[in-house]
Amino acid sequence: MKYRFPGQLLAAALILVTSLAQAAPELLFSTTPEWVEILEPVESKRPSQGSVRVHLSNSQLRHRGKEQQYYFQIVVEPLNQQGVSEIAELNFSFYPAFQRLQVHDISVQRNGEHLDRLQKDGFKLFQSEQELSNKLYSEQWNALYILEDIRPGDIISYAYTIEGSNPIFARSDFGRLYLSWPQAVDRRFVKISSDKKLNYRFNKREYSVQQSHLQDNHTYTIDLRDVAGVPMESEYPYWHDPLNYFQYSSYDNWGQVNDWAQNLYQIDRTLPESLKNKLDNWRAQLGLEAAVSKAIQYVQEDIRYFGIELGINSHQPRTPQETLEKRYGDCKDKALLLTSMLAHLGIQSYPALVSSSRGRDIGKDIPSPETFNHVINLIELNNREYWVDATASGQGIDIENKGFFDYELALPITKQTNALKAVNPSSESVANLSARIEEQYDINAAENLAELRVNSRFSHRKAEQVRQFFLSADTEQIKNSYTNFIAGYYPGVNTSPEITYNDSLQENQLVVSEHYQIGDFAQISSARKIFSLYGSALVPYLSKPQHPIRQSPLTLTHPVDIQQSARVNIQGELLWQEELGTTTIDNSWFNFTRSAKLENSALQVVYNFKSKVDHVEPQEVPEYLAEFNKLDRALQYKFWAKGEASSKRNKSQEMKNLIKSLIRK
Repeated sequence: MKYRFPGQLLAAALILVTSLAQAAPELLFSTTPEWVEILEPVESKRPSQGSVRVHLSNSQLRHRGKEQQYYFQIVVEPLNQQGVSEIAELNFSFYPAFQRLQVHDISVQRNGEHLDRLQKDGFKLFQSEQELSNKLYSEQWNALYILEDIRPGDIISYAYTIEGSNPIFARSDFGRLYLSWPQAVDRRFVKISSDKKLNYRFNKREYSVQQSHLQDNHTYTIDLRDVAGVPMESEYPYWHDPLNYFQYSSYDNWGQVNDWAQNLYQIDRTLPESLKNKLDNWRAQLGLEAAVSKAIQYVQEDIRYFGIELGINSHQPRTPQETLEKRYGDCKDKALLLTSMLAHLGIQSYPALVSSSRGRDIGKDIPSPETFNHVINLIELNNREYWVDATASGQGIDIENKGFFDYELALPITKQTNALKAVNPSSESVANLSARIEEQYDINAAENLAELRVNSRFSHRKAEQVRQFFLSADTEQIKNSYTNFIAGYYPGVNTSPEITYNDSLQENQLVVSEHYQIGDFAQISSARKIFSLYGSALVPYLSKPQHPIRQSPLTLTHPVDIQQSARVNIQGELLWQEELGTTTIDNSWFNFTRSAKLENSALQVVYNFKSKVDHVEPQEVPEYLAEFNKLDRALQYKFWAKGEASSKRNKSQEMKNLIKSLIRK
């Protein structure tokens, strides 16, 4: 997760959406609005620490119907040169199609003297399309102001107001304001006024909210002192936000949000005759179920994903006709097109609002449109439910075998919807990251050389991930990627491997075959060649925390079902190997087994790993780490081999030497 310094809180404080296209906006300057309550920083006994001290963070909002005004003020002090670097560039983001940016103050206090630093010609206006990497265009603008001659100990203050809200919303009175950041804050002030009564909640710690009601004005005030900074740990689940925020909304239930969403989708869903004929032919030739799968594949593969989310198109889809003509669309465009195509086949389908960034966490939300940032499809077929993401690609053909994206909760846009609905896979297999890897090692112990053949079968979600890699990379990139992975375990691998793959789109399975020549295969220890096998296929799915003492849960990859087997044929003599039989590690987070046996003078080691949950609670991380370390040790399996048979006497002496060596280690 990314966080922003309080001076750049616009994006983090409010969920602002996209705009109508227009030319470079005009930057406005004014005094502080009359409706804003004037505040001063407070004295704090908290010692100054770190690079920056935040004396005041002041957010005040005013909602009247569709109109919104957001006032923000920050008073901050750099404590050292690092702090100067962090705060000396001010960046104001807004959507000029429906918003106006008014700057009120940029000033510095130095040695008790007030210095006005607001120069109207000091701003640089530019478009910032940060979402283009995700194939979205929304025309956000930034106003950049670079403060000059800033020194440690200066008290910097600036304030601005953003007026206006996206006209697609029936009303503007919803949002969230962060109350904590990685930096401590001497005073955090929030004041929200609305012409409607608001519902609210806190993400973490609850605080007192002062409420007042006068005629048609409802006011909610939070005034906090000495707000502690929040340690920003890594490796926590995407649905977990470690920072505390205040969420508010005038919506009373999800049914009201659904009513708003339904109005957006009441548009012309007519399909062109050519597409209707195509759908009819699919049904006649393939049957209904296969025709449904073909329709999904058509929207996923033939209509490219790209969104121009300007104004009402931030939330309202384009007509299927327009999407077909352009041959591209964003999530809502593709979802509506698919719904319309399936309706022609007589299949009930609905666009469904989800959060791709928060998952299950939206179940705690107060209902409002800001909860959602993505649209998928709920399809009812043969008395079963299928959740399909029309923006996905490389998913194969059959709806039964498409990998499942776990958005966890959704709001289907139907007349009956009045609550969030659980997003469940049609079967367990389509949700798993599943792989079956078979390795064969042919080892020449005398020459310390090995030939390695790997056959990997990937299914459903994992097949789709691997397929995307093979579709996007050229031959050399593929060889380089695979060789470097093997080199992490066997540095002597030849850099010219054979890599081929066979793809089955109908079953959504992909098989990759690898062939390597490896020199210096064994490690030389006390004049003995100690060979090692590794459960390397499991490693990408295992999580070892960088910070075992933590406040946030530790994320785990889930659901994972991996089997890796290694068969070792030795040209020479196997003198010793680690314990045969089965090693089992079973706990609340995963089940792992390693089985080793000798079969027809060949050594066979099989690793199995299944995840159980997607996270570890903070207080359980030390226990999880102990289990992880046991698994990590079990992933390496060692054995000793010689190129020529030795006499029983020499063999016995060498075994004694090996045992002594192992004891010393």
